[in-house]
Amino acid sequence: MSIPFHYSKYDQADKRSPVKEVKGILSFIDRELFFEYKVYDMHGNSLSNLSKFSLRLNLIKKIRFKKGLFFMKSKLIVEAKQMAFFEPLPGSEQGRVELKINRSDKNEAIRFSTKMNLYQSQKRLDDMDE
Repeated sequence: MSIPFHYSKYDQADKRSPVKEVKGILSFIDRELFFEYKVYDMHGNSLSNLSKFSLRLNLIKKIRFKKGLFFMKSKLIVEAKQMAFFEPLPGSEQGRVELKINRSDKNEAIRFSTKMNLYQSQKRLDDMDE
């Protein structure tokens, strides 16, 4: 299961191109969230190579889908148990990242969020049984 995402970030240190767009795909593969992304400037020029990193699902605190109103995009909000877990992902703040989801991928993002939360709940129940 994979979902394309994007979001903007502001980089004060870069005077030539302070606004950057991060575009990528979030996947769930073998009990891990797998992020693949590239960073672009505001003109669409690629500023980075394809970057990849993964995070075990048990290190995730919460995944939730937030529906956008009118012209605002829907978001998939991913929160880690510690801030350091999202260090490789540009624009993450306080162990949290908000991934904007296109309208065409909204239903897939809802299913993704639901599936991840069900998986985490099942894992907690299994851990209680042990």
